Amino acid sequence: MVRIANRFGLLLLALAVAWAPRATAKDSEARRGAFDIVFTERSPESDIRNIFQRMQQKTQPRASLGNDYRIGDESYAVYVPSDYTKDTRYGLLVWISAGDRGNMPPNFATLLDRHKLIWVGAHRSGNRHNVPGRRMALALDAVHNARRMYSIDPNRVYVSGISGGGRAASILAIHYPDIFAGGIFVVGVEYWEPVPVTGRPGHAWKPAPAPQPKYLAMARERGRYVLLTGDHDSNRSQTQDYYEHGYKQKLKHVLYLQVPGMGHEMPTAEWYERAIVFLDTALAKAQSPSPPHPSPTPPH
Repeated sequence: MVRIANRFGLLLLALAVAWAPRATAKDSEARRGAFDIVFTERSPESDIRNIFQRMQQKTQPRASLGNDYRIGDESYAVYVPSDYTKDTRYGLLVWISAGDRGNMPPNFATLLDRHKLIWVGAHRSGNRHNVPGRRMALALDAVHNARRMYSIDPNRVYVSGISGGGRAASILAIHYPDIFAGGIFVVGVEYWEPVPVTGRPGHAWKPAPAPQPKYLAMARERGRYVLLTGDHDSNRSQTQDYYEHGYKQKLKHVLYLQVPGMGHEMPTAEWYERAIVFLDTALAKAQSPSPPHPSPTPPH
């Protein structure tokens, strides 16, 4: 009887865990610090047809590319500075990871506090997932929901990522400059035109889809971008080529950072802070700092 009772107790415990309510956006409106969250609403922009239209790509019939997800089945890592108040507009840093966790680095809290930035990173959005179908879509959902929950400065909505996440972030930033005012691309970046490979005559880096002219013009005037690499990063030469023969030539506010001794990895908080400072200080130089889609008023 004791053994049966113990098994019954374990069964009840397992059922309780399985049925425990998950934190939702409504539950977390006033929450500070680091936590996971489940959003309740998809962005109109995150539908694959809208993304492909923005990227001037043809959709393939019956190909969801992972875009048929339910937002209630997805979760995000969030960090909100402890001194956040709805009376002050905060910046938003949307993170695209190379792995399947969207958490910020453990020593970044002080950095985000100092620069009044809220962090949101989707889980299950790593390199094994489709870029437009999930990775870009989940990032767009992050902006949509964060604007509903918090007081967000539309001029400080940034997208960032590492390695393959940096590549996805760079595509998203250039195609959606009306949503993302800038980006930090860490040890991974894409460009939308063929760029010659230094030291290999006749060879060019394969380009990403080109943005529509009106969005490229917006990115050129108001966008701020940082290409961050390291001395020993396996993507350093490509990043440098893209900066010298691409970004620096086509856009007005771009910074190249090469961290001494760093490989294909996340930089220290001090080096990442240099990128944030550039994005914020370059804002004053942008000719059109206000995007056409201001943040909605967060709930009281």
